[in-house]
Amino acid sequence: MLTPDQNTIVYLMFLNGVLFLGLNFIAYSMVFPGPKGSKRIGYVLIVTVILVVSAQQEYQSLLYFKFAPGEAQKILLFGMISPVFMISAVYYRLKKNHLEKRQRQGDKLSRGKKNATD
Repeated sequence: MLTPDQNTIVYLMFLNGVLFLGLNFIAYSMVFPGPKGSKRIGYVLIVTVILVVSAQQEYQSLLYFKFAPGEAQKILLFGMISPVFMISAVYYRLKKNHLEKRQRQGDKLSRGKKNATD
């Protein structure tokens, strides 16, 4: 059996995983919004609500370990939420640029082949 402190640590790890996946999904959805009529915006709103609840639970768990409220807030915001979101957004933006560059090169090649066959 785990002690209450160990249970809280496991719970914090679970919440960190939820935050990571949710922030990653939101960053992806911002860079790749989907086609017109996509339901992705609605999913982003639902995920945002889940992430807010997860962040509140994580904050409460940090307070359980006797962290000062200001320190717990800094740990969450500057130690997990901001870095994960920013890194995910930059990653997906670079990926989008790479895909667009590859598509432009493919278009040039297909136009070159079309002109060569004419």
